[in-house]
Amino acid sequence: MGEISDAKVNLVRGLIEKAPDAAVRSLLLALSADRGHDEALTRVQRIVEAESADRQARNLVFAPIAPLCGPPGAFSELTFPPRTLGALWRALKQSAPEEVADAKASADKWRGEERGPEALDALCALAAEALRSGVPEFRAAAEAADAGAGRDVLIACLDIAPIVRGALGHMPEWLTRMTGEKAAKLRLAYRDAAEVSADAGPRFFEMLAAHLSEPWLIMRVISGAMDKPSDAYMAASEVRGFGERVLADIDHQLDELEGLARSSGRGSAQAAARAVHQAVTEIKEVEISVTLSAGGPWGKRLAEQKRKLADTIESQLKSCERAVTLALPTRSVRVGQRRIRAVPELTADPDPALVEAAATRLAFLSEVRGSASDGGFASTRAKVQEAVDERLDAYVEELLEEIRADEGVDQARARAYLGIAADFCGLIRDEKAAQIVRRRAAAAASAA
Repeated sequence: MGEISDAKVNLVRGLIEKAPDAAVRSLLLALSADRGHDEALTRVQRIVEAESADRQARNLVFAPIAPLCGPPGAFSELTFPPRTLGALWRALKQSAPEEVADAKASADKWRGEERGPEALDALCALAAEALRSGVPEFRAAAEAADAGAGRDVLIACLDIAPIVRGALGHMPEWLTRMTGEKAAKLRLAYRDAAEVSADAGPRFFEMLAAHLSEPWLIMRVISGAMDKPSDAYMAASEVRGFGERVLADIDHQLDELEGLARSSGRGSAQAAARAVHQAVTEIKEVEISVTLSAGGPWGKRLAEQKRKLADTIESQLKSCERAVTLALPTRSVRVGQRRIRAVPELTADPDPALVEAAATRLAFLSEVRGSASDGGFASTRAKVQEAVDERLDAYVEELLEEIRADEGVDQARARAYLGIAADFCGLIRDEKAAQIVRRRAAAAASAA
């Protein structure tokens, strides 16, 4: 690559500064993996390393609000454009370079104590005051915030950033079994936030929820702070929006499930199973976080959601056996005077549409295994699995017998059906079961 001019270096620096965090991390990993750089790439690597270190310090300083500065999610009602965080940091570096340097030094030593170093909280307070006062360097950050929840909301978030920073250190313990001691710490943090402003309580939970990969878990934290309230009480409180969002997402997952249930394809089956898992998880979270009553505003709604979920899943599961029968057709033959058995019908080639429809049902049957117990459909799923297992085993044995006998049977067609049966075994059991059927098919074909 040779030498690179200062003008091009500045261009590269500008591009790197505008790149998302994930892109900077990926670029740094790629450059670090290759040690044989020429001078030009070495300069680029140093720029990337400096930018990465700068962003690490920025993200630590603004840790309480960092997750809010990104694309809005299904549960997010408090968000700002991603550029907001960078604009805030640039403004701080321009207006308070010494304080930023102190914060960077603190960031190098901080290991996540209960409260962050004072330098980090001080910068959040400085940014809040600068935004509130209209400091020119912060104009870009204020305008960026206005494209989201607004500069006033950003200021309010920065005002309680020190409290949220301390609370984040306790989140792992608050998400496990709640004890009196844990609840006391949680209520103290919630009270401290609420004392900052009248509407800071819900904002405190919004900021905590933004750090969760499964944001509905914030219900568990709210429950600890409110001592597992009744659905009537929580539905009338200032934090009702969190429960309403979880219930709305359950409805969304159920709609997704109904749409996917009418689709064909193993990908749609996996997506449907994910919708089932999320709906089941969210239902369970509401049940353990809120004291529900049958006639309560959320108890009645949740009961209807559970009924709809069970009906949709059972309908899908009960269609599995018929789908397999259509994909692997059989005919009945009499054996003796009283016994009738089903043998493979090999008068036509496999129907790809029927095969894929059956594969979709079986993929769904397998994928929902993890949700069956909590979802209340474990018994139905077990019965369907057993019935399909028996049907596949009987079909494979009959077809292997036909192949070995070789009495006018179309060997290629028989092997095609046997391959389908092997795939089905792999879907509802595992790949080892499929390989066993394939090996037995190969041995039968060799003996024929």
